[in-house]
This record gives sequence, structure tokens and C-alpha cells, in this order.
Amino acid sequence: MRVTLLSLIIISLIATTLYGVDYKKKKNHEHNFSVLDNVEVDIEDDSIILTDKDSRDEVEITGEYDLYVNGKEIELNDNQREMVKEYYDLYFEIIDYAKRIGLEGARIGVEGAAIGVKAVAGVFKMLSPDYDSDDLEAELEMKAEELEKKAEILEDRAEKIEDMADELEDLHYKLADKIDALHDLDMFQ
Repeated sequence: MRVTLLSLIIISLIATTLYGVDYKKKKNHEHNFSVLDNVEVDIEDDSIILTDKDSRDEVEITGEYDLYVNGKEIELNDNQREMVKEYYDLYFEIIDYAKRIGLEGARIGVEGAAIGVKAVAGVFKMLSPDYDSDDLEAELEMKAEELEKKAEILEDRAEKIEDMADELEDLHYKLADKIDALHDLDMFQ
């Protein structure tokens, strides 16, 4: 039973590692992360571009916190610009935090793979009269418990992203309340 559980943990962590490696390859390309249904979000250079999948309306927020709706620059007062800045900064904060968690997940995945290698090596050690399956199981269980603690810590950190995404969604709708040009767009309803 324990060996089966350990095997499942190792497989899960290897999958996490592969995801982390794939994510790394994509880091210099566009990101696509959205907390909203039917809205595609791309990062191009230093701009966030939100596109409604149905109407194809497009909203762009630049790194200078300028706002464009369907290519037209929207004049913002200081309060509106501050809200746009908060939205922009929070969006990138979520991406950066997710990257850090992804990298940590990849590290944990590598440690999980190392436990798998240790299990294979342990089989050969069992050929020795001084080492049996109980020794191997105890050794692997100790390593698995250490890894599980790290994974739990990582899971707690990942919950913060959920809170940040909720905050971003709330801010998204507040922008529509404060900026007339966004109010009538379906993606802000």
C-alpha cells in the first residue's frame, strides 16, 4: 500500500516537473491567463491585451498605464489611472508569483524523481543480507514525508494566487464602474 502511494506521489511530481519545464520554455512568449470567462488575455511587450472572444472588442493597458479600447486611447483622470495601474500591477504580480510557485513545484518534482531512483537502487541493496524490504520502506517513507511537507507548503502558497485572482476580478468590474468606455463592453458586464 505504501509503495503504491509512493509511486503515485512520484508520478504526480514527475508530471509537475514536466509542466514546470514546459512553462519555462514559454516564458519569453505571450502569456495567457484570465480569471474571466470568454475573455482572452495576452501579454505583448509590456501591455495587457484583453479580447472578448465573441464581440472581439479589445482593451489594452500599457506599461505606462494608458488605456485603449478598440485602438482608441481613453483619457483617464488621476483616480482612474490609479485603478488601471493597480489592475496592471496586480496582473503581473500574479504571473510572477505563479512562476515562482511553478519553479518550486519543479524542484519538488525533481526530488520526487530522486526518490524513485533511490527506490530502484534500494532493490539492489536488498540483495545484501544487511538490508531488507523494511529498511527500504522506512528509508523511502522518510523521504516521502519530507517531500509531502514541502508540497503542503507549496499548496498553501498557491492558495494566495486564488485570493489575488479574486481581487483582480473584483478590480476588473470596478474599472467598468469608474470608466465609461469600459462600462458597455460585454467583457466588463
